[in-house]
Amino acid sequence: MADEVDYDVLVIGSGAAGLCAAVAAHEQGAQRILVAESEGVVGGSSRLSGGIVMAAESRLQKEAGIQDSVEDLLHDYLTFNQYGAEPAPVATLVRRSGNTVDWMQDHGVPFAAELIRTGVERGKRGHAVLGGGQGIIDAMHRYCRKHGIEIALGRRVDRLLVRDGAVYGIAVGDDQVTARSVVVASGGFGADLQKVAEYTPSVYWDGWTWYIGADGSRGDALEMAAGVGAQLTGRGNVLRTLAPNFFPNKLNEAYQPGWAVMVDLQGRRFMDESALYAVVDQRYRHIGDRGFMIFDDAAMRPPKELADRYRSPYTESFPGREPFRPKNYQPDLVDEMVAKGRMFKADTIAGLAAAAGLPEDALTAEIENYNRFCDAGDDAAYGKPADFLLPISKAPYYIAEVRPCTVNWTSYGMRVDGDARVLHESGAEIPGLFAAGECTGGVLGRAYVGSGNSLANSCVMGRTAGEAAARNATAA
Repeated sequence: MADEVDYDVLVIGSGAAGLCAAVAAHEQGAQRILVAESEGVVGGSSRLSGGIVMAAESRLQKEAGIQDSVEDLLHDYLTFNQYGAEPAPVATLVRRSGNTVDWMQDHGVPFAAELIRTGVERGKRGHAVLGGGQGIIDAMHRYCRKHGIEIALGRRVDRLLVRDGAVYGIAVGDDQVTARSVVVASGGFGADLQKVAEYTPSVYWDGWTWYIGADGSRGDALEMAAGVGAQLTGRGNVLRTLAPNFFPNKLNEAYQPGWAVMVDLQGRRFMDESALYAVVDQRYRHIGDRGFMIFDDAAMRPPKELADRYRSPYTESFPGREPFRPKNYQPDLVDEMVAKGRMFKADTIAGLAAAAGLPEDALTAEIENYNRFCDAGDDAAYGKPADFLLPISKAPYYIAEVRPCTVNWTSYGMRVDGDARVLHESGAEIPGLFAAGECTGGVLGRAYVGSGNSLANSCVMGRTAGEAAARNATAA
């Protein structure tokens, strides 16, 4: 490789992974750094996220008196994924998670002192950024401005430059820029529904599926990978959340209202409806990915004495933010969707079953059984907390089919090792090429471990990629 290059490190993408990579590369000694962003605004999908970062052994955990360890997080991570994730980068993600939250906090990312439960852990691991994902972007972008890290907006990279098997730059049309190291952090492919259908078919339902992230998440890294012979892994890995087919209304509702009852195609209840969305996604896989939400008129027009319980039917809230409220299940929208045939209402549960095509006897018995649990204040079947046990007893009754059709993130992409180096089809690392975030595959497995899994991946592996890229650049 020629000694003279335009930059020490080039970063593709300005989301959390890209900006963390740029900041870490500068701290590791790289001086000339350029971040190329395809869109006209810094932040990618990260700026739109809820801003929860999953981590173990952070200062915030210790200050809150939470007993946790990287060993426990690694156990939970691999077990929940049935060992279907890539062990080397997962080990890095887990080992550096708490330290990376500390590092982000030192760089001005505003975390709440209160943590939240993310999924299946015993001690709370959800570190909540005040202001959501934008809080991460603002702090890292501020560092970049202060230290002369360039950010070029509206520059959609279309290929990597390769010489003698090593990556030495990027190209945007006829424009070429060279560097000693390149970090790909261009995001996933959720905004390209054709790629969603091909690579993550479990979330694709024609006419239902939509993506909650940024328009720039078009899967550009897949074409870049093909151009350099990089391995791809993680096919099918995606976080799906539930939604009714209320098109064109697209309202992201990660948590389902706890006052509802969910049943499968046989009219049978199958879960605690208040469960966190990481668990809900897995329960849906077990029933064939189609289910129905049932509620009654009390949920739409609650009696005064129960108004608070119906208004905030969620197990979690984010520190420093307004409590979650139902979005899809509001009286005016529900009435509109009933009129359009997108959901059904009836004066009896049997009539509701008939309208939805479910077995009438089974559904009637299931709701009667559920109402007995409500009367007793004890969900003997699935352990739903008593606060959410509100009977389905006030006509009219409503039913909507809900499917896991909302794309939250994708994780099919370039395979990386524990140092975020991209691996060639031969198994060797590709010199000069690093990657982090959604454009990589296998770091996030088939199952989402819990809230903050994706941002933890982006921030930890972005930081790791930036450090490795800087070491490579300064050693050249």
